[in-house]
Amino acid sequence: MQFKVVFILLVLMLMMGCGDKTKPKKNDIPLFEKFLSENPISEVSPMVSISSIYKPGDALFNGVLSIQRNLWGNAVKELQPYVDSKDPDAMFWFATITYGSSVNNTPIAREMFMESAELGNPYSALFFSPENYKCKKYFPTDCDEKWVIKAQGLFEEKAKKGDVRGIYYSKILNNPTHDEYINAVIEAAQNDYYYPLVDYANKTVRKNEPNKEMEKLAIKLLQYARYNNFVPAIDLLITNEYKNEQSGSKLKKELDIQGIALGSNDVWKSYVVFSRHNKSYTNNEKYIIAKAADIFNGSIIGLNLVDEPKNERELIEANKKAQQKADEIKKIIFIDGANLQNY
Repeated sequence: MQFKVVFILLVLMLMMGCGDKTKPKKNDIPLFEKFLSENPISEVSPMVSISSIYKPGDALFNGVLSIQRNLWGNAVKELQPYVDSKDPDAMFWFATITYGSSVNNTPIAREMFMESAELGNPYSALFFSPENYKCKKYFPTDCDEKWVIKAQGLFEEKAKKGDVRGIYYSKILNNPTHDEYINAVIEAAQNDYYYPLVDYANKTVRKNEPNKEMEKLAIKLLQYARYNNFVPAIDLLITNEYKNEQSGSKLKKELDIQGIALGSNDVWKSYVVFSRHNKSYTNNEKYIIAKAADIFNGSIIGLNLVDEPKNERELIEANKKAQQKADEIKKIIFIDGANLQNY
């Protein structure tokens, strides 16, 4: 399993622009240790959606959740009314699943990104950054630094309203020093925005021979985020367990259970594969797991690799159990405009 969160818009551009300023350093350890000591947590929080950009009941919740789960048909249906009413955020999300899908849809997505940016969505503006390879691939003549300047202004407006992402990205876009970057990461985490913290930790744990002190810090930071039910931290901790040949560890089992409950796409893929090859599962159990995964996520392959119950009554019962299993997955959103998953 690999950590597959792809920072396809903002973070990619920012990291290229900031260079060594975002590179982890040993001098960072006391700053993060102070943060951890002031914000102690040693068990999984009962608050599962604290870091979600949208909550159940919000206008765009179902549409963005469907994007996260690769149920793009559902996403289109949910977002379309808000796109029609010119909601800039809905237009951004709609465009992200439209560009590159067909010759006809790509120019439509271009116009939607641009209109969304003009209406106030900073992530749409950043799509046209000269550093964004997606822009250079699909709309090379539109990539211009003016869009980065526009995005910065839009983030600053959001920051004035107390928006945690607006605060973080307005600082990061303003050519911060290393210390300013670290303080921005910590401030974001204090306000329940964990992507910057996870990205910082990822730069350490993904190395083949990381500094042991830095690796220890990275694991602490990831544990902090996963105790707060942040799925990308769970995924990266699991990757680290595999890297250290600890796939049977107690921590790995705890992470798997948490990832299944919270809807980690990676953990569910692994769950389907594991159950299919595990002789302790009955054929019906394998089918139920694969069917639940198919309901939950549109890109998980496995249903066609297990045997369907041959008895009609058993099939109906198995499908019912699969639906119940899928319904038990917590409906939380861990993607945002700067951090989209590529599964």
